[in-house]
Amino acid sequence: MQMKGLAVLGVFAVGAMALAGCARGGAVEGSKDESGLPSYTLTIGSSVAASTPVNQGALRFKDTVEKKTDGRVTVEVYPAEQLGSEPEMIEGLELGSVSIAIVATAVLADTCPQFGAYALPYVIEGDTSEEQYANLRKLTGSKFNEDIVEKCAEDTGNLVVDNSWWYGNRNLTTRSTEVNVPEDMRGLDIRTPPADLHTMGIKAFGAQAVPMAFSEVYTALDTGVIDGQENPISTIYENALFEVQDYLSLTKHMTQNQTLVMNNDFFEGLPKEDQDLIRDALDEAGEWQSNLQLKTNAEQLEKLKDKGMNVIEPDLAPFKAAVEDVRADWLKQHELSAEDLSQIQK
Repeated sequence: MQMKGLAVLGVFAVGAMALAGCARGGAVEGSKDESGLPSYTLTIGSSVAASTPVNQGALRFKDTVEKKTDGRVTVEVYPAEQLGSEPEMIEGLELGSVSIAIVATAVLADTCPQFGAYALPYVIEGDTSEEQYANLRKLTGSKFNEDIVEKCAEDTGNLVVDNSWWYGNRNLTTRSTEVNVPEDMRGLDIRTPPADLHTMGIKAFGAQAVPMAFSEVYTALDTGVIDGQENPISTIYENALFEVQDYLSLTKHMTQNQTLVMNNDFFEGLPKEDQDLIRDALDEAGEWQSNLQLKTNAEQLEKLKDKGMNVIEPDLAPFKAAVEDVRADWLKQHELSAEDLSQIQK
């Protein structure tokens, strides 16, 4: 379902650079309108399906920017890995093939480790998804977030312009095993995305984590190469995983917020008016998208039941206990405090 690889990146690298007329590390160059501001094109890439609220949020951002600049700035939106996988899109920020990459925070954490705090098991607090989203906004609006954004830009050249887009809790699906407690996962081969933080919880629960590109997951589940996988509700429904999985266990072991990343030099080379517009438009589109995603997740969970999935709501206490040590070790390694992160969410 997805266009991938260096050939795709090469084509868009040439196209995006020509459209944007940008000099890496410098100001945007090219034609200007009567106000003296430059005209250019921004490309936004994501791995999600075109029908998802995340992509709808990207389209809302496009509409806002184009209207407020009277078309001086145009925005092209490419969902479903059309600009490459999430790690490839991060690389594409430097190549110029991607202006804004929408990626899972755990993927960004492979190059900017402290962002991994958002992807730790059970770190975003709240009894409901709505409460978790409110706490996510507290974290992303905090001094803690400001500091790690600055460090990421200094260390890698990648600027996180927004990381408050809600996607949902990641949950476990299996073909023939009903998972009520972590012990039920022992011996199972569970697919995870190819990022270290995604494997943390699955390993702690006793399963074998099998990193795999998402494009291979449906077939691997159908043929029994793997026993299950974990993803937010939207991904499970949009990709019809209910056709090859019988059980959905609402382990909620990891909260996924989408992170929007730009090349820092490119962003700093934009006029201040455009920098402010991009930040404001992403924040507005993200809040709109997140509320739509919350509603959609609830609706799609009911649809998964209608499709025949057996939905299990396990007691989360044993799952939280199983990851406590590995979470504490990660926080200590990165000089972060669970107490500080919890206090921000109060």
